[in-house]
Amino acid sequence: MSITSEELNYLIWRYCQEMGHEVSALALQDETRVLEFDERYKEHIPLGTLVNLVQRGILYTESELMVDSKGDISSLDEHHLSEDFNLVQALQVDKEKFPEISSEGRFALETNSENNKPAEDGTSAAERTSNEDDTASIGTNDNLDGFVKTLREIVKLDNIVSSTWNPLDESILAYGEKDSVAKLAKIKETHREEEKHWELIVIAELRHPFALSASSGKTTNQVTCLAWSYDGNSIVTGVENGELRLWNKAGALQNVLNFHRAPIVSVKWNKDGTHFISMDVENVTILWNVLSGTVMQHFELRENGSSSTNADNNSGEDSLGVDVEWVDDDKFVIPGPKGTIFVYQITEKTPIGKLIGHQGPISVLEFNDSNKLLLSASDDGTLRIWHGGNGNSQNCFYGHSQSIVSASWVGDDRVISCSMDGSVRLWSLKENMLLALSIVDGVPIFVGRISQDGEKYAVAFMDGQVNVYDLKKLNSKSQNFMQQPSYNGNSNGISIPIPIPLYASYQSSEDNDYIFDLSWNRAGDKISVAYSLQEGSVVAI
Repeated sequence: MSITSEELNYLIWRYCQEMGHEVSALALQDETRVLEFDERYKEHIPLGTLVNLVQRGILYTESELMVDSKGDISSLDEHHLSEDFNLVQALQVDKEKFPEISSEGRFALETNSENNKPAEDGTSAAERTSNEDDTASIGTNDNLDGFVKTLREIVKLDNIVSSTWNPLDESILAYGEKDSVAKLAKIKETHREEEKHWELIVIAELRHPFALSASSGKTTNQVTCLAWSYDGNSIVTGVENGELRLWNKAGALQNVLNFHRAPIVSVKWNKDGTHFISMDVENVTILWNVLSGTVMQHFELRENGSSSTNADNNSGEDSLGVDVEWVDDDKFVIPGPKGTIFVYQITEKTPIGKLIGHQGPISVLEFNDSNKLLLSASDDGTLRIWHGGNGNSQNCFYGHSQSIVSASWVGDDRVISCSMDGSVRLWSLKENMLLALSIVDGVPIFVGRISQDGEKYAVAFMDGQVNVYDLKKLNSKSQNFMQQPSYNGNSNGISIPIPIPLYASYQSSEDNDYIFDLSWNRAGDKISVAYSLQEGSVVAI
């Protein structure tokens, strides 16, 4: 009696299709030969075959329990014969018969004290099992040539809602809180009893006044946006009532900038630190002169495509986008109506260019200084690459089925993106195709961030899990992939995306606690995390 891994893959693929797990089935289809099996055997494999075989395996385990080593039927009480023999009981029988191969911690209940004994790293068996199961759920990750590192919480961050690390100092973190205060803090490493420890030292508190929230009617002024200048010497904080404040690195107030009347969603500095642009949820974008603190340009792009400078913009209007970007020291791009992107110059009140292609609000704008190309992503599920002076995109990538929440450049030829559809995808401009893919079926991704060195990509899922993907290892794999005319034994010459290797993983300790903000430090060894329910934290690899 035997079953091959190929046959088992096919049964699992059939089960995923029967249960409606289309994304999981697609991921398995890309990595195995299930289509060949389907063509040959689909007429002979009835619905529910995998579940039926597992049930028979459980029945076989029960028969082993009822028959002793001599072949005699054991005496069993009436209660046992009347109850249903289930998976947990079958596993218990296996554990008693074969203790050397029993799976420690799996399918253990929380009340099982033996399985919850802490390990050397302080985690219980149940926690370790949870982490193993989370890693196993990543359908397309390939970790055969390495192990997944653990992200360890090193400090807590009270009331955190947003965060950003200083671009030049890897130990300085700015994080915004729910009570109108942002804090500048230093994460200091210490040694106690030959072990590493970290402590949070608050350098300064960056305070905004409280304000009456139009949405809740409560007195609040949550910090919604933080942005360091490129030299790391200045930081802008933005809050719910639209106020912006400019501070220096030591936390001294430099200016108060009042013009927005709605929560700030994006702030971007130009490279020389003389100007920054800000955008609020009512589609108002403002260009600021840093030295004088004055407004140089004010844009309200309405859905009908007209540009206005009135302050009576409809607050109920749909969002045009949530990001802005500089493409030069004196040129920038902002979202426009119906998925358009407008190009402006500091000295001009009217746009000098218009990029047409997206069909939904703009979620990401990122300019690559090296290849001089602009990356954009949208709620329409597409990414586009734009070249200066051309109103049409040179690349358009389709594949995401829901809104793209993050997209970043990986070198000059590649772009990585993640979406509410639970997938992470790596694209090539030169080949104009998808290179690599990772999918966690049915779990939306809320945020993604690439490390400054471009070697790691962190994504946060709705269930509180953080995955860090290894882009450095992926580069060597994808180079080999690009040289092959076919992949995974396919003979049709169609290139199949390779898995994105997992570098590290971290799971929230709270149920229903999603993550809505991540930020890497400059060294790429620490990530600040903001949760929806519990206090935030800094985790280290």
